[in-house]
This record gives sequence, C-alpha cells and structure tokens, in this order.
Amino acid sequence: MVNINRLRPYQREVALAVLDSVFSKKGLTFSVEMARQAGKNELSAQLELLLLTLYMAEPQNLVKCSPTFKPQTVISMMRLKDRLNDAGFNGIWTAELGYIIRLVKARAIFLSAEESANVVGNTAHILLEIDESQDVSKEKYTKEFKPMGATNNVTTVHYGTTWDDSTLLEEIKQTNLELERSDGIKRHFHYDWQEVAKYNPDYLAYVEAE
Repeated sequence: MVNINRLRPYQREVALAVLDSVFSKKGLTFSVEMARQAGKNELSAQLELLLLTLYMAEPQNLVKCSPTFKPQTVISMMRLKDRLNDAGFNGIWTAELGYIIRLVKARAIFLSAEESANVVGNTAHILLEIDESQDVSKEKYTKEFKPMGATNNVTTVHYGTTWDDSTLLEEIKQTNLELERSDGIKRHFHYDWQEVAKYNPDYLAYVEAE
C-alpha cells in the first residue's frame, strides 16, 4: 500500500509540493536541503513508488541521477525495490539492463551523472530527480539531464547539501528563492537537524551525544 502519510511532516511537505507540480503539469524545479540522515532518500523512494503506481498503465519514465553509479545510484535502486516489495508489488516489478526498474509499463531509470557517463537519449515524462546535486556538474546537468524533461515540462527535484556558492544545488536554490519572492510559490525546502529531531528521538539522542 502506498501512503505518503507515513512520511515525517517535513518529508510530506516536500512530497505534496512535488506531486502537485507533477499532477498539475506545472513543471516546477525544487531544491531540497536536509540534514544528513534526515530521510531524503526515503522521501525520494516514496515519491518514485507512488508515481510508478499511478502511471503503471502508461509507457512513461521517471529519471533519477546521482553523482556516481556505485554506490549512490545502486543504493537508490535497492531502496525503491524494497519499497515496491513492501507495497505488495513483489513479483510484479522487473529489473532491466541493470539500471531500470519497471512496474508494468512505467519505468524508473537510474543514471550516473559522472562526466564520462553516456546518458543522452533518455526522456523523463513524469519526474526528474538529481541526487546530491551539489556534486553534479552544472554543465552535465544543463546539457544532458535538464533536456530530458523538455518535451513534457517535467517537474524536477534537486536533493542535497550546499557547501559552497559554486555548486549546482546552490545555483538552483538561489534561483528558487528569487522566484519565491516574485510569485510566492515555495520551491526551496530546508530542514536542519533540529527539525528532524522533532520527529525522531533517536536522531536527537545521537546528535546530543556527539
């Protein structure tokens, strides 16, 4: 069973904004900064699970890229497979070519954003996700990943942590904050460790012990 209400409130806030953009075909680009171990990968997997379920009768793709194939992309694939099994799709979903997970007709395509990776030719119909966006080359994103969503005005989500002003994530973040001031639509989400600790006592205990 797919249920985003199982997500923590801060994860759910992002999920609802992303889903609204997807379903309304707004084509918004979001930036999501979360403290380490706050659950961004779980948020991503739950979004993928829900969208694959809703679009399973259609030959459409969602695309997720990570700075490296191993371990980051592989970890994302493993998490989605686990969530599909948890939702009762064990034996229904299939893996293809080592980087695709198919649910009936819908597909989640997992790609490396390494400079040497050949990714041109893929299309993102449903969603485009950029994991650890601060470690992805601006040129690689702009020339090879962003165009994947052009024909469908796809919704895009950048996840990560900004560590200096020159990163792709920081650039997307600053653009989003400027757009928010202009039209009031929230595109940037930031959750520090205090926000996470409100909903996870174990996380709070760990931080306080450091």
